[in-house]
Amino acid sequence: MGEANGTSNPEKEAVIQQLATAMGGISPVQELYPFLCVVVFVFGLFLGSFFNVCIYRIPLGLSVNSPRRSFCFRCGSQIRWHDNIPVLSYLLLRGKCRQCGAGFSPRYMAVELLTAIVFLAVFMGTSPPGSETLQAATLWYLAFAGLLIVGTFTDLDHWIIPDGVTVGGAIAALVLSVPIGLLDQFPLLIQFGPFPIVREYWDADLYTMMLALSDGPKALDLPAEAHRWWDAPANAAIGAAFGFSLLYSIGVIGKVLFRKDAMGFGDVKLFAMIGAAMGILGSLLTLFLACLFGVVGGAVGMILSAVRENPSSVLQEAPALLEVTEGSSSGDPSPAVSRIEEIARSAPRPRSVHHLPFGPWIALAAIVVLIFHQPLQRFVSQWIF
Repeated sequence: MGEANGTSNPEKEAVIQQLATAMGGISPVQELYPFLCVVVFVFGLFLGSFFNVCIYRIPLGLSVNSPRRSFCFRCGSQIRWHDNIPVLSYLLLRGKCRQCGAGFSPRYMAVELLTAIVFLAVFMGTSPPGSETLQAATLWYLAFAGLLIVGTFTDLDHWIIPDGVTVGGAIAALVLSVPIGLLDQFPLLIQFGPFPIVREYWDADLYTMMLALSDGPKALDLPAEAHRWWDAPANAAIGAAFGFSLLYSIGVIGKVLFRKDAMGFGDVKLFAMIGAAMGILGSLLTLFLACLFGVVGGAVGMILSAVRENPSSVLQEAPALLEVTEGSSSGDPSPAVSRIEEIARSAPRPRSVHHLPFGPWIALAAIVVLIFHQPLQRFVSQWIF
């Protein structure tokens, strides 16, 4: 890549070509790709263990560094390193503390596995199989996915998304956009932002401009020389402002229509981070998918909530009810029916869930856009414009 403007480096390409020729036409990255996938997966497992610490401690105002080692929530004993191996230790100890036997939630293992799977998918989505070189932005997008995972579970547990995730992530995206724009020829910020398309199509009509923006510079075969060093950071800043304004406007409109807060400010700041990391088009795709996921997930949640409202204790009383029925000489089931009615009246009914946090759906949508950004961009170009 270029030293100042993102142009290709002939010397670097020549070295890669020589290595590929020596290896029978396969570049070093292609040769090591399966190994790199394993490394990313294992790396995700260990980071998932750290994310569990962040999810538990940050909302409680605890430091993630002190104590450095995890501790049991019941007896307070620090967990030994060989008892803190992701997934494996949980299975060997059957999810219990070695010291006091307290049970740990299986969600700890689930977060570790989820992080590993997401990391592998993000790696393959940003540096696809067959790539001759790795994208520099891949490392940042792995960190970005990690922030989304932490924000998802803190939002589920406490209805908050820490500023360290949203504001810190937005700042990191703005800062890292400079080297990413210099090292990568077509990072997401170049594909999903207005530059350099606006500069190349400044005299075109609005429809042509929108079509060019949806296609992106890679699909339009723009040369690397068309990029400027400031394209990526400019796209990141514009994306952050757009994402913030987009969700803030939706929140204001919702408050006017429903006369109550319709959008948490944490979600607004989360969208600012997403805009800074994935640009304007990435923000729009994320909003569309988040609304779709939210509607489907909300409908499923309402159905499950309605099912849970049925008195499940009736099933627990089934043996006793059978005895009552068998004891009646005439076979009259009235004693059993009376018992059922008594249990139904006294059974506690869980409170119906009328709304769910929107943050997890935003995070899920952002990860989907990150992984499948190329087919999604083709879909927008072919079916919308």
